[in-house]
Amino acid sequence: MRVARLGFARASLAVGVVLGLTAFGGATAAAWPGQQGMVKRSKLKHAFEVTVAPAYATAGLPTTFQVTIANTSAQTTMLRSVQVTPPAGFTVAHPSPTAPLRSKTFVHKRTLSLHQISLKPGHKLEFNVTATAPTTCGSGTPVRWTSRAFQGSSPAGPQLTFQRAGSTVGVTVVCPQVSTCAASGPACSTTVKTSVSSYGVTSNAAAGTLEGTLNVGRELKCGAYRFRDPNWYGTAVTPPASGLPPGAPPIVDQVSYTILNASSQGLGFCLGALYDFPTASGAMAPARKLPNGKRGFIGLLPMCTPASPPCISSISQQPDSNAKSGSDAVMIIQIPEQGDPWGAG
Repeated sequence: MRVARLGFARASLAVGVVLGLTAFGGATAAAWPGQQGMVKRSKLKHAFEVTVAPAYATAGLPTTFQVTIANTSAQTTMLRSVQVTPPAGFTVAHPSPTAPLRSKTFVHKRTLSLHQISLKPGHKLEFNVTATAPTTCGSGTPVRWTSRAFQGSSPAGPQLTFQRAGSTVGVTVVCPQVSTCAASGPACSTTVKTSVSSYGVTSNAAAGTLEGTLNVGRELKCGAYRFRDPNWYGTAVTPPASGLPPGAPPIVDQVSYTILNASSQGLGFCLGALYDFPTASGAMAPARKLPNGKRGFIGLLPMCTPASPPCISSISQQPDSNAKSGSDAVMIIQIPEQGDPWGAG
């Protein structure tokens, strides 16, 4: 079967704002491994595939999803417009009136449409859609995005056939994980699990609540670091209205982070925090926007010897008979809880 190298274009509608649409020629744009490289052409004359990432969202909170549309038509069929709709209960953010591609972007109820995109066979278009998950967590079963692609410059007329086998459009809505912290009881802790990872947090907070969330806001990035986990995590300790008791020790989160079927070689932990901190390179973390849009600092953490928190206490390999590689990677991380820290590996 013939295969074709994909060209790329990208548009971004993060937090409801269109940032641009740029042709990348034959270069590969930044994406998860399943969205890169060679893609098989369809035997159908008019066909397309869709990938939506991440595959998880937290109930009641917004996530910026990367949507990848691939024109897999076997002939010279152009894909000139597309519609994507998140599962029932999700809401979609509107682009701002001054966004660069506002004239080509339309949101009606839960459906976002892009017009006049001129996608050739063997090429992909990547764009971000910010959608807020329903407040109901669901049963743990993935729900699906839907999409339609058209040969016309607006969503009407002849359509391309959706190829389910080559598409990934499921999303699972999970509950925020909440634990009560009290001086008289055990340490408060939360664990957020996905099909590829487990992110457990234990806090020494003596009051308030600890909350763990998954894939809220925009994807966490650390320069050129290649993440092993396509998910990112947030934690927050909310003290009582009276605040922490005088003389209380600093709140520190201990994170136990397992990435299934991953090697510990070259593994790192990307931290996003409101405070600056030394990174694995020895330099201070650069100022960046955090996943929730606030200004903060993002960088790869050093090991705790000789550094002090935030840092990685240990990185190890754990046997796992269910993993294809035979093992999982496990990190233990110490993070001061000053504002809501974000993490991913």
